[in-house]
Amino acid sequence: MIEVMKNQLHIKFFAGLNLFSLGIGVLRTLLLLLITTVPVAQLQALPVQGLYQEEIAVANQSDQERRRAYRDAFASVVTKVTGETRWLEHPQIASALNSSDRFVAEVSFRSGGTTSQQAGQLDVRFDQSLIDNLLESANIPVWDVNRASVLLWVTVQDASGRRTMLGSSAEHELLDQVRLFSDNRAVPVLIPLLDLEDRQIVSVDRAWALDADALRQAANRYAADSVLAGRILITAAGDIVGFWQFMFRDEVQIFDHISNDHASYMEVPLDRAAVTLAGYFGLVASEFEREDQVLMRVDGISDLQNHTRLLQYLESLSVVRQVTVSSLRADSLELNLKLVGTGQTLTDFISLGRDLEPVNFEPGQQVGELLHYRWTR
Repeated sequence: MIEVMKNQLHIKFFAGLNLFSLGIGVLRTLLLLLITTVPVAQLQALPVQGLYQEEIAVANQSDQERRRAYRDAFASVVTKVTGETRWLEHPQIASALNSSDRFVAEVSFRSGGTTSQQAGQLDVRFDQSLIDNLLESANIPVWDVNRASVLLWVTVQDASGRRTMLGSSAEHELLDQVRLFSDNRAVPVLIPLLDLEDRQIVSVDRAWALDADALRQAANRYAADSVLAGRILITAAGDIVGFWQFMFRDEVQIFDHISNDHASYMEVPLDRAAVTLAGYFGLVASEFEREDQVLMRVDGISDLQNHTRLLQYLESLSVVRQVTVSSLRADSLELNLKLVGTGQTLTDFISLGRDLEPVNFEPGQQVGELLHYRWTR
């Protein structure tokens, strides 16, 4: 989850991280970066961490309880890696759930600090290659660690008719659900500052009207890849009536969600956004009959450190099979990239970050034989 804190003007990035529990250990701690005195416009999408790791509470250390923890952790990891819960019903995944211990790479136990020394937290890390191979054999897409961010803009009207936009400093049960969803599904969600600039862009009235132009302008400010905006009415009877709009690229989805379940209301609209993004960016390597190759030129590479960072960044993208340097100039590199997918797929993945700025094309345009970028990190 990504929160932009109003009072401190700090930016918290956390995807797949529960700030109120450090049980997942160092991997998830890496998801939390505090950046001081950085303008909001410099926000950039960050890779999520800990996709193949999960922590499960256990009542004791019996074999039966351990197998139950492995199964629950395995289901959670598959959901995070694919971005969708529906794949748990796939026959191959359902079968693998019953033998989830075969995929475990490392386990650690942390006592819960109770009177019983048997209860605590089981931290389970799965073998990434085994999980990925299982998903590929089942033709299930894997969602890359570089994930599209979602700007969440929610306006709530209570029974008295008072309307309130929910910002990062607000304490509200709906935002607690957002944090939990972001943790469980590893989806980076941004909550706005709602400072003076935000309110000038999106007033309460424009937010209630789900004004697409205003929301897109806000998305530009936060460098968000998509926007999930909702207007929510909480009735005197306790029902939650919501009207939602999800905007991603040129696609706009409009839907409603009505429920009296206050504890999990946000699950449905957030799931819709996550499923859309996972469906767009998920890859099944076996679906591509051949490895495409592209030539990439990157300007702004003036020292060894930037050279190394560029190669590490490109190699981290799941669409990239191999990176080879073909020529080296004073301040630029030319690279040959072998891909899983097409050059268009590569540019879509790169557009999630802010490290590479296109020079010879606009994002979303059809690309030619040479992809020309400028390194901006």
